[in-house]
Amino acid sequence: MMRETPPVDLEKRIYLLEGELHDREIEISLLKETAEKLASELDLEKVFQLAVERARKLIMAETVLLPLLNENGTHYTYRAGRGKNAEEIVGETLPLEFGICGWVWRHKRAWWHGALGELEAAERTRWEREAASVILVPLFGKRQFLGGLAGINKIGGGDFTRRDLDLLTHFSHQVSFAIENATLFEQLNKAKVQAEEYQHELQLLNAELERRVAQRTSALADAVKELEHLALHDLLTDLPNRSLVEDRLQQGILIARREKKLLSIIMIDLIQFKNVNDKHGHDAGDQLLRQVALRLRKVLRQSDTAGRLGGDQFALVLPSTDAAGAVKVAEKLLKVMGPAFKVGDKTISVISSLGIAVYPEHGEDVASLCHSAEAAKREAKSSKTGYCVHSPGAKK
Repeated sequence: MMRETPPVDLEKRIYLLEGELHDREIEISLLKETAEKLASELDLEKVFQLAVERARKLIMAETVLLPLLNENGTHYTYRAGRGKNAEEIVGETLPLEFGICGWVWRHKRAWWHGALGELEAAERTRWEREAASVILVPLFGKRQFLGGLAGINKIGGGDFTRRDLDLLTHFSHQVSFAIENATLFEQLNKAKVQAEEYQHELQLLNAELERRVAQRTSALADAVKELEHLALHDLLTDLPNRSLVEDRLQQGILIARREKKLLSIIMIDLIQFKNVNDKHGHDAGDQLLRQVALRLRKVLRQSDTAGRLGGDQFALVLPSTDAAGAVKVAEKLLKVMGPAFKVGDKTISVISSLGIAVYPEHGEDVASLCHSAEAAKREAKSSKTGYCVHSPGAKK
């Protein structure tokens, strides 16, 4: 029996979908490759150049520029650029309130053609004339607003799309992380050079100078410790961040493997935390997260690690702990999290969802163990206990 020939419009649709899928695969590959390069690059200028080169390819812009704020936040300077007329702009410094950059700094969100609808009618004509062919996403650091990543004029004409905005916004998170890492590395290198200079001074100066150098060396050591702490801890809660949690988990797995012991991890979600921010504001949300961190510490042993993975997600790493032991910790945690939180003049209740995974039964490396705990956490949202131990056969 002969197969029917698909209608022409169906064939065209399939062709378009295949093309779109191919484009998405290229974008994902580019983002992945760029993320790996940015994460491993510690030279600040190279990070700048890599950011503009890859951003230009990602959104197909004629020109990409990297405006960054100065230390006191009054001006911004174009630190890098690629494409048409970029050489003429790089190095230029402008007041913070000037142009589209000023709009983005004030509103702390991206500018693109789609933002025109949010402007007043009197303003719209001027912005349509001056800025419709520009896309600029902000770069947010852990402690401050860093600057932005701008694309000018789409190659081949037309406006930048929502897809371009989403790609560039996702890419901007990687760039912000890389800039802060490279900046910290640069500061640490300067600190090490200073430390070597101080050691040389000790050989040349008298007892009084030795005393002064010792004071300065101590201050420098404190600064280095502070920088290292900032690089590995969450600024809001002062808990270990994702990088440090994963490192502790990796070390715990190595020890458990060598000593033939178990290890557990508990992933924690605060259900409907977004409603707290929406209803009470982000300041109240931040205060709540700090109090959650304090309660997490109450259930820890000295060998355990509690960390914030980002947003409303936390994790506990429990060395030498089997599933039963992890369940006991989960029950203790739910108990300490049960009472309502007092945030200013507000009383806020929090419901937690806990997922438990055990090495080596549920995973023999960091990625698989975290994946199992995440799956268990999703199952826990529909459980009566509030927690769930990973079951390999459970629906993910």
